[in-house]
Amino acid sequence: MNRIKKFVSKLLKDYFNEQDKRELIDILSISLEEKVEDLVEQGTPVDAAVRRSIEEFGSTDDVLQAFPGKSTEFRANLVRKRRGGFLFAVFGYVVVVGLALFVNLWFRSFFKDFLWFVIVAIGTLFWPAAMLYRYRTVKK
Repeated sequence: MNRIKKFVSKLLKDYFNEQDKRELIDILSISLEEKVEDLVEQGTPVDAAVRRSIEEFGSTDDVLQAFPGKSTEFRANLVRKRRGGFLFAVFGYVVVVGLALFVNLWFRSFFKDFLWFVIVAIGTLFWPAAMLYRYRTVKK
């Protein structure tokens, strides 16, 4: 039933604090394991029972509906975390590209006027772009 715990952990990874998350993972895992056991008793193969239980379980939004007052708080907390991650990525990008630009220009004669910092700038652009994507998906 390790697959069930992984599913529930992944489902709740950005929500709740660590203690609440552990308790909720245990509760939901036990519930899903009981459903799997019921399906196996009815003659369903174990892998099919696990797959069916996970499919019928629902999404994170379904789980959060069980906590009506806290759902908006969880969402706002997640948006705040993702925004912070995006801003950190932008700051890190500026620092890395700025350092590469400084070294490239400072040792221009050594590099024979090859502006390699552009390669660094393009190569590290994926980091803030990925964080922006994560922020935008959760903000919707």
